[in-house]
Amino acid sequence: MRKVALRGLLAHKGRMLATLLAVALGVAFIAGVLILTDTMNESFDDLFATAYENTDAVVRSGQTIDTGLEGGGEQRGDIDATLLPTVQAVGTVEAAQGEVFGTVQILDSKGDPVGSQGFGPPTFGGSWSDVEALSSWRLREGKAPSAANEIVVDAAVAKEQDYSVGDTIQVQTKTGVGDYTLVGVAGFGTAESAGGATNVLFTTDQAQKVVGQPGKFSSISVKAENGVSQSEVVDDLKSAMTDDDVQVISGKKITEESQSDLKKQLSGFTIFLTAFAVIAVIVGAFVIYNSFSIVIAQRTREMALLRAIGASRRQVRRSVLIEAVATGLLGSLCGFLLGLGIAAALVGLMGIEGSLAVNPQALVIALLVGLLVTLFASLMPAWRASRVPPVAAMREVEIDTSGRSKPRFIIGLVVLASGGLLAVMGAGQADLALVGYGLALVLAGLIVSGPGLAGPVSAVVGWPLDKLRGITGSLARENAGRNPKRSAVTAYALMVGIGVMSLVLVLNASIRASIDKVLDDTFAVDFIIQADSTGTLGMPPEVATTVAALPEVQSAVPVRQAPVKIDDKATLIIGTSSDAFEMFGLKMVEGSEALGEGQIVVLDKVAKKHDLAVGSSLDAEFLNTGTTRLTVAGIYKERTQGTGLGDYVIGSDQFAQAVPGSTDSTVLIKLVDGESVDKVKPILEKAVKPFGTPKVQDMDDFKNQIGGQLDMVVNMIGVLMVLAFIIAMVGIANTIALSVFERTREMGLLRAVGMSRRQLRATIRWEAVIVALFGAALGLVLGLLGGWGLVSALRDEGFNVFRVPVTTLVILALIAGVLGLLAAMWPAWRAGRLKVLDAIHTD
Repeated sequence: MRKVALRGLLAHKGRMLATLLAVALGVAFIAGVLILTDTMNESFDDLFATAYENTDAVVRSGQTIDTGLEGGGEQRGDIDATLLPTVQAVGTVEAAQGEVFGTVQILDSKGDPVGSQGFGPPTFGGSWSDVEALSSWRLREGKAPSAANEIVVDAAVAKEQDYSVGDTIQVQTKTGVGDYTLVGVAGFGTAESAGGATNVLFTTDQAQKVVGQPGKFSSISVKAENGVSQSEVVDDLKSAMTDDDVQVISGKKITEESQSDLKKQLSGFTIFLTAFAVIAVIVGAFVIYNSFSIVIAQRTREMALLRAIGASRRQVRRSVLIEAVATGLLGSLCGFLLGLGIAAALVGLMGIEGSLAVNPQALVIALLVGLLVTLFASLMPAWRASRVPPVAAMREVEIDTSGRSKPRFIIGLVVLASGGLLAVMGAGQADLALVGYGLALVLAGLIVSGPGLAGPVSAVVGWPLDKLRGITGSLARENAGRNPKRSAVTAYALMVGIGVMSLVLVLNASIRASIDKVLDDTFAVDFIIQADSTGTLGMPPEVATTVAALPEVQSAVPVRQAPVKIDDKATLIIGTSSDAFEMFGLKMVEGSEALGEGQIVVLDKVAKKHDLAVGSSLDAEFLNTGTTRLTVAGIYKERTQGTGLGDYVIGSDQFAQAVPGSTDSTVLIKLVDGESVDKVKPILEKAVKPFGTPKVQDMDDFKNQIGGQLDMVVNMIGVLMVLAFIIAMVGIANTIALSVFERTREMGLLRAVGMSRRQLRATIRWEAVIVALFGAALGLVLGLLGGWGLVSALRDEGFNVFRVPVTTLVILALIAGVLGLLAAMWPAWRAGRLKVLDAIHTD
């Protein structure tokens, strides 16, 4: 039976090609994500290993605050620069260097930012190390900075921007925009930059002024004397430290910690890609299952003959599973090779230096995924093959009766209705988990009842073709419903892709509509000035004072934020003025919004949770400045969930004392009555131009920016879903091609009674379109229900508008139809070339 199976594969190479392609495409994305993850991990492991190669110990602040926000991570305090002489005086220390690092932004000749703008590698600024042994930077041109107006940049940005030593470069820091002379170009070890990031290096004194804080270091790096171990120098340094807030760790530990932290930050991105890889595999499983089902159905007589000459049911099942193993392994291997290309493209897109990291583990996982999915998808077809009786070799066998199974159809409808009811209950109770369970049951119900739905839905979808295309449309509609299980399983692959995409589109439209409503109903603001797109650099306070001085401006209110611990719990605190409450449309439910020294205003939900009232006291621990006692002056309520200033708000002066050198993230602007937004906008843009990246936006601009960020996510998901659509196309093409093979005699008879080749090709193409639209219809049901359920469940978070992007969803359905049309082009062309007499005599 093993020989029979393998010879069957070799004798029908084209028959399983589409199945193999489905396996390969599904595995390719899994392999690509695994290889990309390994490449990123190894690249950044090497990066930090290089960065701390000669560092035996690091002295840093022990004070940390975890903001709990995505991308915010843990923030660490600074240490006093006066610690450096103490460290240098330790007997086992050969050299020590104070370091400063943070965020800056290079501006090009037009004043536009250079490097990443919110996505990709960051734009760093820091101090140049005078101790070569403690620095991974190596000069390739010029010299080290020695004056306040001198900088060194990394070789990558110098090459990209065509910078030369002696050029004047504008750099935006937290203190504003300054002109600096480029005196050197450096590489990070043998690489051109540190992980693709843009780097600007100043003198230590200048870095403290414009990146960190005067008189402070981010950390102190230490090189031990020859023969002294890392643990020994760490112990000696700890003995020399008198401040309990100062921490000493070894070079090995800081390397491992940095590597671990970055992997945690990248895990969300990896999970995002893996989710779409799983979707691709699921879509591929439907295609594989359908392919094996059709092939087994077409080989019914062959299987019966094997049974007639003595093959057992077990042997027949084994022969099918051998074909599945061979197809799965070969397809997985091809998918892994394709995954190398996907990983290489993503690595290049992300600017990661170095070669691909191809680990055996990635190959093993890719092969196992492809093999197990193929085996799982072939189990039912193999079981059906073994149930073929020997007598079937002597008669015609009906291939598909699943669409006529009333119990299955009824069970499917019950599961479908139960899932819908569960989703509705979850939406009503604002329970996302319940909505998710309901959607899972809806998906299961659609799969179970799919064959029963195929006939009636295909009839409805194909009704226009019946009227517009005549006989070809009628035949296409009848053929699509003739084998309901085949049509349903073919449609499932497209259903998953369309379902995910329509769900995302509905969520995007609803979130945008909700945000627009909130802004229109609550914000009494004419303009918003935002800092750099990364949100880490901020704006100097001079932006707000400059704008406030304009005669057209009634008020300009700066808003700042920083990590803080309130009663030992990490959170964010906002610094602003009392005018911000009116601009945000906020209502005080107790006390006053006055933000004097030592006062704080708290959100009502937070106050209730922590049993706070006006007059209550709480302790706020800030980085570097320690703990401040604050008194609750007022409690406010949001008009809509998520439209407030934050859980805790203090005055701008109090904030400046607690967070020295702080910058503004946003400036809210209210115009003088009678002033026009269109007239004032260019005036504001001219006023903020000298400050670099801050961007002036009216409310329409602000809405479009938020929508643009959401659209970017949708576009990214759309690109990733292309793979699922391609696999679905393969499934449609496979189904139509095998269907043409099965109906060869029928097509010969149609040609014999007068059907032209053109009409035959059109019939096959329209049949594929109907199947694709059937899948799109199921997917739209899933996506619309899911979108409504999720938006309804999130109403307490401020998303209280449900919006269906009708035009976009219609276009999505039309794209599905076009995919079906394209998938059927080759099978239709082959069918049109059938010779009438040969087709009629086909057995």
